[in-house]
Amino acid sequence: MDGQVVDLTPDTSVGLELINPFLAYEDILSNRATIPALPATRRNRIILGFPDLLQSEAVGMRYKCEKYYNGQRLQAGVAILTEAAQTFALAVVQPLGELFGDAQKKTLPELSFGTLALPATLTPTLQQFGRNVLAFPTVLNADFYGTNGTAINYSGRVNNYQAGAYTAAGPVVPFPFLKEILLQISELTGVSITGQFMEDPDLSQLLLYNTRALDGRTTVELQKHLPELTIPGLLLELRKLFNLAMRVDTNERAIRLDFMDNYHKMATSKDWSKKALKGAKKRPEMARRLQLGSEQDSGDGLTKDKPPILADYLTPELATETTITPLTSRFSTLLTDPATGLAITSQAGISEQFGQLSSKFTPRLLFWNGLQAAPNAEPLPVATAKRGALSLYWTGADGLAATFWKRTEANRVSRFYLERNLDLNEVDLATLDFSEKVHINGLDYWVASISISLPIKQPATALLVRA
Repeated sequence: MDGQVVDLTPDTSVGLELINPFLAYEDILSNRATIPALPATRRNRIILGFPDLLQSEAVGMRYKCEKYYNGQRLQAGVAILTEAAQTFALAVVQPLGELFGDAQKKTLPELSFGTLALPATLTPTLQQFGRNVLAFPTVLNADFYGTNGTAINYSGRVNNYQAGAYTAAGPVVPFPFLKEILLQISELTGVSITGQFMEDPDLSQLLLYNTRALDGRTTVELQKHLPELTIPGLLLELRKLFNLAMRVDTNERAIRLDFMDNYHKMATSKDWSKKALKGAKKRPEMARRLQLGSEQDSGDGLTKDKPPILADYLTPELATETTITPLTSRFSTLLTDPATGLAITSQAGISEQFGQLSSKFTPRLLFWNGLQAAPNAEPLPVATAKRGALSLYWTGADGLAATFWKRTEANRVSRFYLERNLDLNEVDLATLDFSEKVHINGLDYWVASISISLPIKQPATALLVRA
């Protein structure tokens, strides 16, 4: 506890369950750590801060907790003192449970991300500390002001850009860069966010869609232009969209976002064939087809009936009978107008001008494409659902399913589960990496979970997934 070895009751047996966090998408699964009741020895009382004293306010205190066996660290996390008597009872905090502190349960619009001053002459992007913070893409939206648009000769264009400059004809609406918001979350909460997702040059051009106009303001309060998601909710919804493997280190307060499909590419280097005991229980995966989709913004009149381009992706029918596993992200995107190449929507905006502050928008993403010139037309600041060989639609050769889910889908088509006893030692447990496949008697597997008791006197029970 907090780097110091605590006393245990003699002959204590401790359960250890290690769970793969990459095989489920609706939540971040964690190792089910149990901490035995600690005896109230002098040493433990000192380490825990004398929590049994009535004058002490130690109940509810948090400690960095590490579990070692024969010199090998098997688990690490945060433990909370729940009861102090003849023994001390502690519970384990889940990885995303309280990682972001006071910001944990607040939505993004409730958090302070600072203010950005607008230049005298607005430019397509605004930077701070050498990073892109905001973009002002032109979006077709004739219904931004509802029926009031004609009264003010509204052009039907959000961020109206003509002859190399923004005009006063229409609302000015900032679109925050997603990467910048993630970096500011990191700065605000002290939780580092790294990984392949953060390093990808195309995904760093993702914009968070927004319908709130500046209404003549010369500064931008970022929080007012963000979707109503909590920080954990934002990460989980991105995970569903881009098939992200999320590593959460509670002690180091760090999150790493990598692409799960890249784990499928990796060669298997660990052979556990000699550790596998005879006998196994095999169970098929009953839902081997994936249905991947997005919730659509009900406020957008163009997407209510879900045009074909916004359709869910569904794994083609298989030779053998199977059911479907649905996975739906709250993030969607906009349609593109074929005539202009601009993003298009039919949605009431958020503005003080006509008392439209009660309007809402749901989480949507666009790719920033910079100034783009359509045939025989002047360059315009463009943000759409596509960038290069990437698309934010689920279907198509460049769609989300084909780009980020191809290997995961192929694995699911031939998936089965195997429950098997393995003769594992403390080194095997300490070096277990759930992103790596293991080889057992001719087949490769993902380790879904491992259950064992310490001290190790019996084989571990492992649930394996055909890789």
